[in-house]
Amino acid sequence: MPAQPLNRICYVEDDADIQRIVRMSLEKIGKMTVEIVGDSTCAVEAIIAFKPDLVMLDWMMPVMDGPAVLRKMREHAETKNLPVVFITAKASQRELDELRAMGAAGIISKPFSPKNLPDQLRGIWHGLP
Repeated sequence: MPAQPLNRICYVEDDADIQRIVRMSLEKIGKMTVEIVGDSTCAVEAIIAFKPDLVMLDWMMPVMDGPAVLRKMREHAETKNLPVVFITAKASQRELDELRAMGAAGIISKPFSPKNLPDQLRGIWHGLP
């Protein structure tokens, strides 16, 4: 379990409505600091600049999907060990297994409960080695 509390979240998501819901949930309910990145092609640079405790990735985004962002993160010393949680509407067991095999720390299904999202992330955080 990580020694420090979960405070800084970077969320890579192209949908503005979901961005707003996640920001409100994590900032207002979870009392976390949130950085939203709407363009997956510049996600790794934004993650490096923000220095989050944990990264949340949407699976399906234009140009570069969540798994591609994760692969790019693993190429950089600053981001290669950051825990990543996917938020996805994809729910087939094969696809979920694929994300876990890539090193996802957790997976949260859409639709999710904004009220419960901070606790879901903290649960994943506390389960990390």
